Amino acid sequence: QGAVSLENVHPYQREMWGINWCFTHNGDVPKFSNFDSCQNPLLGLTGSIENCTYHPVGDTDSEAVFCAILNALKAEFHTLPTLPLLYQTLQRLCAEIVSGEESQSIVNFLLGCGQYTLFAYSWPGARPGSSVWNGLYYTIRKPPF
Repeated sequence: QGAVSLENVHPYQREMWGINWCFTHNGDVPKFSNFDSCQNPLLGLTGSIENCTYHPVGDTDSEAVFCAILNALKAEFHTLPTLPLLYQTLQRLCAEIVSGEESQSIVNFLLGCGQYTLFAYSWPGARPGSSVWNGLYYTIRKPPF
């Protein structure tokens, strides 16, 4: 989603709590499509657009989701929570992202939190008219390669 332009290039990056966060996404998030940055859905305890610190620069659903996640985390926590609590909160926010649009949503993303923490999420699916299943996969490699 979004025009071919520099501001729509992944990964997206923002700073929160002195930590660099980055985000890359593949899929379609209807709930976050076709809105301008002031109309995107709010997640978690964000409350209102006036409480939002993070806004998309481009016009992709991917960046809109990223900003909504960061705004929700900032509304809920004043500093970085423990990793188990952050994981639990991200699970809840991801459920909100697809809620009501489960069959139309394809949400596969990587969310980096600082230098050593990476979260992966997959709500796989197939685009209408396509037989290609769109989900996340991983490979475990062991020497010798």
